[in-house]
Amino acid sequence: MPQQPDHVVAVVAHPDDAEMMAYGTLRRYRERGAAVTVVVATTGVNGVSLTDRDQGVRLGREERVAESAASYTGTGIDLVCLQLTDGALVANQELISRVEAELVRLGCTVLLTHSRHAGNDHQDHLAVAQAAANAATRVATCTTILHGEPHAPRSGFRPTVLVDITDWIDAKVKALEAHQTQTGRWYLSEEYTHHRARDAGWRLAPARAARGRCFEVFEASLITLIGPGGQA
Repeated sequence: MPQQPDHVVAVVAHPDDAEMMAYGTLRRYRERGAAVTVVVATTGVNGVSLTDRDQGVRLGREERVAESAASYTGTGIDLVCLQLTDGALVANQELISRVEAELVRLGCTVLLTHSRHAGNDHQDHLAVAQAAANAATRVATCTTILHGEPHAPRSGFRPTVLVDITDWIDAKVKALEAHQTQTGRWYLSEEYTHHRARDAGWRLAPARAARGRCFEVFEASLITLIGPGGQA
């Protein structure tokens, strides 16, 4: 039987998470013929600083999701929002079931999500990482689970998988610029995006980093090299 194309699903907590963590990787998968869907758990409506909130800044429920959707315009990558409220996600039955239903509906073969080993990361990221990993154990089509790099400092993240995104680094910067409601966040800046993409290479593949290559990095909790019927 001919091998079915991959359906890559990024399950993340907030609008902008997938773009920070895996934008180049998602574009590479799409370029190679995979279907790609970003599933965002929350609307990100609480994504304002305390200072901004004190000054009366408020976000509409669709603003940040629309920014994320705009970052994928023309790429063929789909976006789904589960419409949950950010700030207090927990890996409970509701979240796990909602994620599992999406993975099954989409026929997910490759799951990208947050790291489970970054204890000082955003609480929503950790909840989604746990929920997605839990849900994926019951999705027969899912053969690969990768956990992306957090932007939390001093985390326990230990990457083992490199994806070369050199050809997509400028597009990633542009995608992050679509998040106008988050302007001023250091982790969305062009400088930080380039730094992180090069730092990963110097840590894991210095010979390639020395040639100016850029990377996104992941921890792997599941990689199936040869699946049923000899298919990868």
